[in-house]
Amino acid sequence: MFPKSPIPCLLSLVLIGCAGPQVAVNRHYDFSRVRRVAVVSFSGPGGDAAADFLAQNLLAAGVEVVERRQLEQILKEHRLAGSGALNPATLQEVGRILGVDALFTGTVTTYQPPQGYLIFPGSGLGAVAATPVGTGSVYSRGTLFAASQSEVIASAAVVGLSARMVSVENTALLWAAHQVYEGFDVPSAMQSIASSFVRSLLPIWPTLSKQ
Repeated sequence: MFPKSPIPCLLSLVLIGCAGPQVAVNRHYDFSRVRRVAVVSFSGPGGDAAADFLAQNLLAAGVEVVERRQLEQILKEHRLAGSGALNPATLQEVGRILGVDALFTGTVTTYQPPQGYLIFPGSGLGAVAATPVGTGSVYSRGTLFAASQSEVIASAAVVGLSARMVSVENTALLWAAHQVYEGFDVPSAMQSIASSFVRSLLPIWPTLSKQ
């Protein structure tokens, strides 16, 4: 008889939810002053996609967002890209050139794509073996052809994002958030986090709350 315990354990990665983002806000800042923003590519694997998801959610919420490639071109032309790209002088220069009030930056802290597994009976008492068979966001495809006691399943994608909103006027940190999300694949996990980030800004940012 095929042991049942490993399968629910792995499937739980796909089924469980996650807590909302951990958020810190500068309560002394008037967020109504922020009308136009730019989103810098996040550092870490998948950073471009993470920045795009955040930009899309901000745009959908009514914020005027500078196209990210335009921002990166400005950084490149003015030799502002690189390790020192986000120092105070750079932030103010970007604000002047692009006419933005705040800049969003971030880091991909966790990047774990979904992983497929082939589970089949092993030797010993109740032993099983798990062999990776590639990635894919599926629950279970049943048994492997010609292996009646096998099971093909997949673990969840796990993504962690940290983001910051910085004033280009005085380089003050206005908002910061972090969240780890388990989803069916990396894009859906990033989209869920980006959406949560924007929702966390609703109570404090009039540009969003009026939508």
